[in-house]
Amino acid sequence: MSEAVQVMPSSLYFPALLIAVSLLGSAVLIIGFFVRYWMTNQEKKDEAQDKEIKDLRGDLADFKASLPLEYVLRDDFIRAVASLDLKVDRIARDVGEISKGLARLLGGNEKDVCK
Repeated sequence: MSEAVQVMPSSLYFPALLIAVSLLGSAVLIIGFFVRYWMTNQEKKDEAQDKEIKDLRGDLADFKASLPLEYVLRDDFIRAVASLDLKVDRIARDVGEISKGLARLLGGNEKDVCK
């Protein structure tokens, strides 16, 4: 039951080697083409992203410059509201004193007027 191993004739070694080298060369060329295509696309995308980043930086700088003109800091707001509260309290006190004075002038009861 021994099977004979067939050996390729020596006259086919060179054509077989030529076909193998051609296939490997073609594979390398195809891979090289796709790598070059990918690199070119990546460079284009990088340039587009760089432009977008530059635009965003400009927009962010403009936004930062406009912040003090459009918005109030929390501390400044608290300070302004406290100042307004103080002024309203003074006005309320003055109105109360005026109403008491009017009540005295008109001869009415001061406690009824100040409610």
